[in-house]
Amino acid sequence: MSVAAARLRLRGRIELGDCPVDAAWSPDGAALIVAGGEGTIMLAQIGEPMLVRRIGQHRTGALAVAWQRSGPLFASSGQDGAVLLWDARSLAARSIHQAVEWSEQLAFDPQGRWLAVATGRVLRLFGADGSLHSSFESQPGAIAALAWRPRGSEIAAAGNGGVCIHRLEPSLESRDYPWRGACLTASWNADGRVLAAGMQDGSVHLWYVVLGTQSQMQGYGSKVAVTAWSGNGRYLVTAAGNSLIAWDFSGKGPQGSRPLELQSHSERISALACRPSGTWLVSAARDRRLLLWRLGFSDAPQDAHLLADECTLLRYARNGERLAVGDASGGLSIFDC
Repeated sequence: MSVAAARLRLRGRIELGDCPVDAAWSPDGAALIVAGGEGTIMLAQIGEPMLVRRIGQHRTGALAVAWQRSGPLFASSGQDGAVLLWDARSLAARSIHQAVEWSEQLAFDPQGRWLAVATGRVLRLFGADGSLHSSFESQPGAIAALAWRPRGSEIAAAGNGGVCIHRLEPSLESRDYPWRGACLTASWNADGRVLAAGMQDGSVHLWYVVLGTQSQMQGYGSKVAVTAWSGNGRYLVTAAGNSLIAWDFSGKGPQGSRPLELQSHSERISALACRPSGTWLVSAARDRRLLLWRLGFSDAPQDAHLLADECTLLRYARNGERLAVGDASGGLSIFDC
């Protein structure tokens, strides 16, 4: 893609009538499942025209959604304590888990065989048929993030006190990676060698799982609540305050080097998303600006849009050709990339 062609073209905005708190693209990029803060589960179809259907409800509020990577199933959870498994063809849903605590984290594995559900301190795995596969021992603190290892059968559950990595095959095995403080995020690099976690104490912690070593990048002015790897796996992108900090993992890696620092937002960054290929990413902040960046090319944004309200989510389609942007006014904007 040439730099001249790198623009975000607004396809349209859908009025949802409910603030979008989470969204997941279908495998073909033609639809999204959207969770509304007041509990509505919606299916947005990205055609001409764009349409949205209200297909279900979680009492008092929805929390998370996830779509099977290459299949017809998606899942939703809500403040009613329920986890629902849906069939995208019939839009029929069934409850596979009910608890007093909320299930705030949902994640399908890369092959679509298992659904991971984090409820408080407990991680459970369900099969694609909705049956319970495994329930693991409680972790020291509430699970704040889930991340499946690329092309593997291992999942990282991050929270207060570090990370626990659970391996499903060839046999069940769990291994703790303790660290003082609270992990807020969990992100694997493309080859599954490095697990990164943004920390409450204003640092980024790295576990080099294959080597059995770890390191930490400090000096952030606030908690690091947003992390993502660039599509080509070269950069780990983090956000704290109104700055984007990108660490270069090529060559000898980031230790002892200065990161890229991108500054154009005037207020705290609330969301970022890396395009599934290359070094393109988008960021959004409380200043209502949506910015497009190319890492390693320029320290200035390549494109900018003003949103209707503060951004609540950014989601690239899996082929990288579309971007969904949710805002606090109850809108879902779709951009062609």
